[in-house]
Amino acid sequence: MPDKNQGLISIARKIDHFTDIAGNIVAWMIIPMILSLAYEVVARYAFGAPTIWAYDMTFMLYGAFFMLGSSYTLKIKGHIRTDMFYDNWPPRKQALVDLTCYVLLFYPFALIFTIVGWEYFYKAFTSDERFVSSPWMAITWPFKLTLPLTGFLLCIQGASEVCKCIVAIRSNHWPINTKEAAIQHG
Repeated sequence: MPDKNQGLISIARKIDHFTDIAGNIVAWMIIPMILSLAYEVVARYAFGAPTIWAYDMTFMLYGAFFMLGSSYTLKIKGHIRTDMFYDNWPPRKQALVDLTCYVLLFYPFALIFTIVGWEYFYKAFTSDERFVSSPWMAITWPFKLTLPLTGFLLCIQGASEVCKCIVAIRSNHWPINTKEAAIQHG
């Protein structure tokens, strides 16, 4: 592989490593979610004492789990794609299509999502916004913080994917096979 690609590959690998760490942290969020659900079930059915917080905790943790895991899903190519034609194309053509989609579709969405998400979070944080639909009246800002954080993580991982696309356009092969790496690492 030419030396001009090594810098891009190095950047992509560093970002991918960061995304792996973020993905692992997010994956552990499933434990408090399961524990809060289990606690609610036992409290409700064994002791006849349902909680006022378990439902809210569950939907907030699941929402955060789902949103924050999207950058890891992008890294391992886990998002839905129509591969009917794409898989038969050479890597250079795949990379050109991917790069075009990142520039025209992905980044405008991710940047708008990050900015608007920040505004939602900031308003909730500064006004001490609460979930009024809940008897628990939980504060909303920790949940709404997942919006700009998700956008940021997607933008970072998007940069890795753009680096990989540029290398594939230059060399006509993918520098990092993320599907195979994900299967090997579990």
